[in-house]
Amino acid sequence: ELYTRSEAAALLGITVRKLDEIRAKRLIGYYQSCPGGKVQFSRAHLEKYLQRIEKSPRPITKSR
Repeated sequence: ELYTRSEAAALLGITVRKLDEIRAKRLIGYYQSCPGGKVQFSRAHLEKYLQRIEKSPRPITKSR
């Protein structure tokens, strides 16, 4: 299944404009059949991007 820019942005919880910025920086993969053509994203593209930005939890330290 492929998602449009607006659908992908909604699934990621960001705006379409932010998604376009992320795509321009080549931080997320996408499909585009021809230059200037429709941009689409797969579930794998979205999942890989989310894994890339995931942060590990900080270890709990005791305060004195």
